[in-house]
Amino acid sequence: MKLKLKAMSFLLAAVLATAASQSACASEYRIVDLGTLGGHESKAWSVNEAGEIVGWALTPEAGIVERAALWNNGPPAADLGTLGGATSRAFAINNDGWAVGQADTDGGLSHAFLWDGIDMTDLGTLGGDASCAWDINDSLLVAGWAYNLDGFYHAVYWDGGPAQDLGTLGGDYSVAYGVNSSGAVVGVAKTVAGADRAVVWDDTGVHELGLLTGGSWSEARDLNDHGQVILYGDTTGGLTHAALWEDGLITDLGTLGGEGSWAYGINNAGQVVGFAENEDGFYRAFVYDGGEMHDLGTLGGWFSRAYGINDCGWIVGKAQAESGESHAVVWIPIPEPGALLLLAVLGTLALLVPRRWRAASHQADPKTSVTTS
Repeated sequence: MKLKLKAMSFLLAAVLATAASQSACASEYRIVDLGTLGGHESKAWSVNEAGEIVGWALTPEAGIVERAALWNNGPPAADLGTLGGATSRAFAINNDGWAVGQADTDGGLSHAFLWDGIDMTDLGTLGGDASCAWDINDSLLVAGWAYNLDGFYHAVYWDGGPAQDLGTLGGDYSVAYGVNSSGAVVGVAKTVAGADRAVVWDDTGVHELGLLTGGSWSEARDLNDHGQVILYGDTTGGLTHAALWEDGLITDLGTLGGEGSWAYGINNAGQVVGFAENEDGFYRAFVYDGGEMHDLGTLGGWFSRAYGINDCGWIVGKAQAESGESHAVVWIPIPEPGALLLLAVLGTLALLVPRRWRAASHQADPKTSVTTS
């Protein structure tokens, strides 16, 4: 019996590895329309591990009124409010449900905000008029940008206090877009010569991440906890391509058959999302997985965009419907055959265990046993 169990344990380990690999490379997704706040358009930017999604949606009021929105594992959307003004947008949510973005104040200015699940707090600026929060980690470290007294916007972080200037590469401005669990921040900074460069800020300062082949500018948008950074920049011929930076090397992610692509999100499995031009000239949401770029489809319209992905593989963005409206959506991976194989192996393992052993185990801990009829 020990030999049987040992053999089955090896088989189970192999299946678990296969299932994990396949779940990280799901080939099919179910797309869910998240709706709006009564208007005709919405966009989802970020999703946490609990399935909470944030973005923005139009309300039915006259004119264009954008409001930060929260979807809890699907529609309907909840309005997160503003800082006293008319409009707001949410760009990120952490695993504790804290969200960040940009909202109008009662004085008509646009300021970065932190939403704690109930209230929206103004994060302030570097002395200038405006600011924006682009990302937040589970330690409540917030990354974004803010205007200073000289009228330039700089990358900043908020860590429970006023905005802290992350500086530039000697140029006038910079923007921080992403922060990981270790507090490393990525974005873009202007050099002394006036060029845009993808950068990472860490404990040792600001560091350039380089350019794509033949390129002259680059911009980093997100990073994961393993130090992989996604960016986009121009290539030979001036075309913009999405790319992955890892250990000093930049990999061009290509397109969906067209000319351009842009990357916006990455998870800890290294899956990258964004949008790319297809051979028909339409921009479609993609997931880059296992060395390949996959088209995520639409709601029946022509285009779609992907902006965020969590570690469960849920992808959020927007997609055009047959009506022509553009709605926030979430793409949810459809389980691969590996998951079914795992269930089959678990069932087989249960049958191979002697009845005496199963009965003894059942009697030894009745509180944790589960019986089915």
